Amino acid sequence: MSVMVGIEALSYYFPRYSIKAEEYQEAWGYFAGRGIREKTVAAYDEDEVTMACQAASNLAWDGVGYIAAATVAGPRLSSPLVSALGEDCVRKADFTGSTNASGEALLSCLDYVETRGEKAVLVAADCPMGVPSEPMEHPLGAAAAAMLFSVEGGLEISQTGSHTQEEMGERYLDDRGRLRGRGVRDAATDVVPQAARQVLPKDPSHVWAACSEFDGRFARSVLGALLRPAQIGGNVVELSGDTGCSSPLLALMELLHSRKRGDEILLVTYGGGSCVAALFRLRSRPKVAAAPRTVLASPRVHVDYIHYAQMRRFLSRDRPPSELSMGAYLSIPSYLDTIQERYRLLASRCTECNHFHFPPRYVCLQCGGQTFHREPLAGKGEVYARTVISRGSAPTEFREQQDVAGDYGVCIVQFEEGPRVITQLTDCDPTDVEIGTRVECVLRRIYRQEGVTRYGYKFRPSKPKSPTSRGRRK
Repeated sequence: MSVMVGIEALSYYFPRYSIKAEEYQEAWGYFAGRGIREKTVAAYDEDEVTMACQAASNLAWDGVGYIAAATVAGPRLSSPLVSALGEDCVRKADFTGSTNASGEALLSCLDYVETRGEKAVLVAADCPMGVPSEPMEHPLGAAAAAMLFSVEGGLEISQTGSHTQEEMGERYLDDRGRLRGRGVRDAATDVVPQAARQVLPKDPSHVWAACSEFDGRFARSVLGALLRPAQIGGNVVELSGDTGCSSPLLALMELLHSRKRGDEILLVTYGGGSCVAALFRLRSRPKVAAAPRTVLASPRVHVDYIHYAQMRRFLSRDRPPSELSMGAYLSIPSYLDTIQERYRLLASRCTECNHFHFPPRYVCLQCGGQTFHREPLAGKGEVYARTVISRGSAPTEFREQQDVAGDYGVCIVQFEEGPRVITQLTDCDPTDVEIGTRVECVLRRIYRQEGVTRYGYKFRPSKPKSPTSRGRRK
């Protein structure tokens, strides 16, 4: 590389729900996720888009000129990312089709920073859907990870390599968008070492490695011929499950917390018969939150298998048109016209009296002024009023949500800037929310209609109560 490119900051996101391996043992008589004790579970209103936005929002976006988004089977992430983050002028690219998409996205970020000198962001997110009766579904978890690349990055990239061989049936999507296949280990034991040898020094005894993690044994089985077991770090998969494209990035973040300045780190991404290997030198520690395993080991909401099946929509059914009231219907053109308000809380501030209006208005209700600045709200406020919507009271667009999550909360939130908005509550028991409760905005799925998922703002308590299990008590 003519310009030394490095990673300046890293971020990640895990859903608050998880399911333990014992729940699979009780439901199916076995659990196929080797070395996995529990795995993260996306909430009903979460998917790759919402998790990617949550992870990416923690990075500093000043000077970013490029976004590379990676996911195995989810929707394309780059367009909603730039809309949610207000970075409409950046270049963007999507990488999909295999778990090596995050490696391909990494190479594209390196190329962009090296040739243009501008910052680039890699975002990877996955919560793939499997077939409940097949072993491949058991280890599938949910998470997102984000990295900021720049010429000032402290985790400096010295070499990259790649290797590919033809591989069929390893992992594929069936006609219902579910992940199926016969596993990844056979091809990986040939491909990964060949890519890693391209970047490893002659004496790799002081190199530490982070690798894609499909189960608790994969990394050591494919790198065991090159490195000692103690050199292979990460093992986030034990508590998160197989998180697809984000898994090697999470393993790297975990490894960084135990390494010191000057150490060399090997990052390996694999999927679909292809592997990308990158060798880093830790020149200075990049900005990163707590180690992923520390977050995963903190108290979480554990669900039983029935709740898990509901959250993953295994028990959902298509409803005939006669059952759809369309009481919350929003046309696609109207949705697209208001996407900045829904994703970024873009409000109008009167230039005469500085009064905020949300949604934006053309005439100020405070002074009658007609000139405004468009500014995003901070997304923080308190509950002004709230209620709980029980079964039979909601539009049918939210019937599936009620089947999964039960009664849901609706509240009026008063923003710190002044405006009030009607919104749904999430990540909480709505009966625990009181008038005056401090809340914060998150981007979530609202519902899916006409083949298009509508996203928008919901609010959750800023300081949630201690999590409890959902389902039968142990």
